[in-house]
Amino acid sequence: MKISSLILAAGSSSRLGSPKQLVEYRGEILVSKIAQLALSITDNVLVVLGANENIIQPKLTELVQENQQKIKIMVNTDWNEGIGSSISFGVKQLFDTSDAILILLCDQPFVNYLLLQEMVQAFAEAKYSIIACKYANQLGVPILFDKKYFSELMKLNGDVGAKVLLKKHADEIMSIDFPEGIYDIDTQEDLVKILLN
Repeated sequence: MKISSLILAAGSSSRLGSPKQLVEYRGEILVSKIAQLALSITDNVLVVLGANENIIQPKLTELVQENQQKIKIMVNTDWNEGIGSSISFGVKQLFDTSDAILILLCDQPFVNYLLLQEMVQAFAEAKYSIIACKYANQLGVPILFDKKYFSELMKLNGDVGAKVLLKKHADEIMSIDFPEGIYDIDTQEDLVKILLN
């Protein structure tokens, strides 16, 4: 079974005021950190860029060169339509080569190897076809989807993300506790909270 990672890193970070993808946390920029984690746990990785791709992509050059068979960077020219557009774009690229897709964001700095390993192992047991993280009494990313949901993911658009599928297929989900998932970076206040952790 081939599991691919889809890293969504196309947003403009308008509320933060600078690209969140390039925020440095513990000596590493966030987009590089999540890409390296994805490489360590899945067969291949697609990083979807959009806004600011001209300054973000060069920061990943070395990582791509070192892992040419496993990682690709692509630009969603419709990134400004919303996260649904980038999910659809990414799934279309991975459709033919993947049995499952792990959707990741670059602004959750507390995602770690053990969490992703637990998700992949749970999926491999084949009891559930969606593995989602649970925090703040809700389900969210990271999320691992079986191929049978790819067609629905490719129909997403605008600001409608993958959570709509979680509501629709609630009986097919296994949740994994990830309390640190509440921390993401949208504003300067979020960034301060994370840097203090």
